[in-house]
Amino acid sequence: MLIPRRRATAPHEQVEESGYMASASDLMIGLLFIFIVMVMVLLARKPETPNAAPPDPLAAVVQAIGSRLQSAGVPVTINQASGVITLPADTLFALGQPDLQTEGVQTLRQSALQLQQVLPCYIYSQRRQLPSDCPPNPQQVEIETILIEGHTDSAPLKRGDYSNWHLGLDRARAVYKVLNAGGLQDFRNEREQPVFGISSYADERPSDKDDAAKNRRVELRFVLAFQASDNPAAQGPSSTLKRMQETVR
Repeated sequence: MLIPRRRATAPHEQVEESGYMASASDLMIGLLFIFIVMVMVLLARKPETPNAAPPDPLAAVVQAIGSRLQSAGVPVTINQASGVITLPADTLFALGQPDLQTEGVQTLRQSALQLQQVLPCYIYSQRRQLPSDCPPNPQQVEIETILIEGHTDSAPLKRGDYSNWHLGLDRARAVYKVLNAGGLQDFRNEREQPVFGISSYADERPSDKDDAAKNRRVELRFVLAFQASDNPAAQGPSSTLKRMQETVR
């Protein structure tokens, strides 16, 4: 019987196998080292702060103007989201009346003085010589229109054809007359149009359905015209209608 001879393992095969294992081990150690370094680098990096959204230009303008009125003692309410400054109607008018009270006239005259100082910062016709104390205006926005809006409560008026619509309009007209007595009527937008206008909403836009006093109000609604740009620092007043963006809220 023949017994097959076992093939002897060549020495050089053992050397190759051990060399291969050593190379694989070195490769794994190298990859692990790289992974550890990458983790340390990522942990060491400070999280990037996302670019802050640019401020709402309408909110900034309304806040600046409203704050100027408040600092002068005029009890206005500022609504940045809608671009509205609310005048104290109960101070201006008696209940159901379109004529200004004496205290209301004084309040509006004080308001006009403050508006004459701060509005030129945002009015096209006045910006050639800006006041030195203008609020920050990095986007160089301008006021296109200021609407004086008359609002009433829902109680019907029993005066023939005279309705809340007439009452709201007459109140807006009375406020317009006092505010424009000091030169504000000369303010013009870029299209050389008067900045101030009047309107009436009667009781169609209640401020508070459960509080009639809050609905009896006169509001200044601001409409802006500004040139949009990716770089706020480089923005400037628009020079043509095609470059004008109107914001109404």
